[in-house]
Amino acid sequence: MSHSEPGTAGGSVRTLPLPPKGFDACTASARGLRRYGFPQRPDPATHPQLAARWDKIFSRKITHITPTFRPLDELLPGVKPRGRAPRDLSTVTNATWSGAVVHATGSQTFTWVLGQWNVPDVAPAAGGGGQYTFAFIGIDGNSDVTQIGTIQSVSTASNGSVTKSCYAVYEWFPNSWSAITNFPVNFGDTMLGLICLDSPTEAFFSLLNLTSNLHAGFVFDAPAGTTSLENQAEWVLERPEVGGVNPPMPDFGEIYFDSAMGGHGLDFLADAGTDTAINMVVNGATVATTTVETPTLIKIAYTG
Repeated sequence: MSHSEPGTAGGSVRTLPLPPKGFDACTASARGLRRYGFPQRPDPATHPQLAARWDKIFSRKITHITPTFRPLDELLPGVKPRGRAPRDLSTVTNATWSGAVVHATGSQTFTWVLGQWNVPDVAPAAGGGGQYTFAFIGIDGNSDVTQIGTIQSVSTASNGSVTKSCYAVYEWFPNSWSAITNFPVNFGDTMLGLICLDSPTEAFFSLLNLTSNLHAGFVFDAPAGTTSLENQAEWVLERPEVGGVNPPMPDFGEIYFDSAMGGHGLDFLADAGTDTAINMVVNGATVATTTVETPTLIKIAYTG
């Protein structure tokens, strides 16, 4: 089934059928995997490490859901994405992003991006009010970015009470975020996300909560008039805009992006830690620092 997201220009979601009882991803055909929202298994003869990673994940007992969606600003009023990073980053600082970016070169393009991350707990930084941070993997284009991730929220009331929440979300900017409303996420959960661009105007999203073994897969069309150039892969922690202003980044401690890879099919592979690391610097102060632990393990630490 499919539906258009309210309040957006173009773009529609198509959910996938749930696998039948007894479905075994490890023995299913390539067609069966795609039909039920599973990523394809890499050939162990040519990519043994990727195949072993796939087997470890999908040999477990997984609960599959048909995802439901809701515009994120109905749950967290005023929260808006900050768009995309410049295509060619001339420095390693940015006021709203911290993390890793890999740029395609020559005729290369990115048709998929993979990443595993911990949902960081958040504590209010100085300044009070609502504060948010968005952890995502994405494929960037010239004026768009396709993303899936989690948003973490903390709000301090006038009486000092603190409220926190987190949601699984996806986005194809310039459309705004939508929450996956029946996909529970808790602070500390380990998430595994995959985006595959079947074409520059159609994306397949797969999100697996490795803590709860809950999985959702769906297909989303690009916003009207949008065609991705597929020229950047990203593993990022973002400081969103809220109500037209930029509140402080909450204290998120540390977040790790593991299995951080992207590529074009399996012919072109790129690791996250081989191109550009971004530190978040706001008004001369370093708020978040990125460290490349290994080529596929990226650490982002709060330093604000």
